[in-house]
Amino acid sequence: MNGDGLRSLVQAAIAAPSVHNVQPARWRIDGEALVLLEDTTRGLTVGDPRGNDAAISLGAAAEGAAIAASGAGLSTRIERLGGAEAGGLKAIARLTFSPGREPDPLLEWLERRASFRGDFLAPSPKDRVAAQILDWDDRVVVSDPNAIAAIAALYDQASYAIMRDQAFRQELYHWMRLSPRHPDWGRDGLNAAAMQLSRLEAIAAGAVLGPLFRPLDRIGFAPALLAEAKGFENATAVILFHRAAGEDPFDSGRAFHRLWLEVEAAGLGGNVLAALADHPDTARAISAGHGIGSDRRLVSALRVGRRSGASFPRARLPLGEVLRD
Repeated sequence: MNGDGLRSLVQAAIAAPSVHNVQPARWRIDGEALVLLEDTTRGLTVGDPRGNDAAISLGAAAEGAAIAASGAGLSTRIERLGGAEAGGLKAIARLTFSPGREPDPLLEWLERRASFRGDFLAPSPKDRVAAQILDWDDRVVVSDPNAIAAIAALYDQASYAIMRDQAFRQELYHWMRLSPRHPDWGRDGLNAAAMQLSRLEAIAAGAVLGPLFRPLDRIGFAPALLAEAKGFENATAVILFHRAAGEDPFDSGRAFHRLWLEVEAAGLGGNVLAALADHPDTARAISAGHGIGSDRRLVSALRVGRRSGASFPRARLPLGEVLRD
């Protein structure tokens, strides 16, 4: 594959999901291969101190490139690398390509996938069937309304517990783009449009995550202000994504990207419920309650349903910054 073809694969891989949309993946063309790099300056030192979420994000990017390559009839071999960090970049994987691959059935959804944080439409019988088809070895599809409500309550409790950490709030706020005037509004992070926040809601979010959190927490208002139970109304399902406990998070990220594309292919939208997996007590309770064994790890969860409107355009870094010479 020539340089233009490799650049097209990187462009497609930019669409991959990443934690807080920090987009840690960088790429270098090496002959007819691609080298995936991690931009370590984009690590979440508080929210992801061990780099687990960064590895998942990088695995998702690698899978995106492999899916894109299938559109050119190419099979992808992904070799993990263990290079030392240099200049804020760390070698993660080398992708080589060979002919003989049919287009991946998820290819058409690769650059159309986007997180949907708006209200869902009431699920139809067809939606419920579509969600159940997604049930597989590495995921549990929870569609019972009472069970979804119970998960919603656990999610709000976990989110509140995590948000009480001031350093976490500060790091999250750093990656939030609450005004279109923010210089990185359309480039990275979590912007108010993608989160479907009105101007007033965006201002309030900044205040709650900032100076007002402690006083609001002291008088007991913080949990209600952070609650997202309404976002679970009309959800077709919650998908609990679990993998082998000892699996490399990079490989988990590859599988997670495919799951999310399967959700899109089923005609549903989704958004990540990270707190369910990130809060240890909650992850254990969810796993125990839904038959996920101790030899498995709850990697993430998705709230899925029929979109009530279009997803907002993804904020993404340009190819010129992601592809390094």
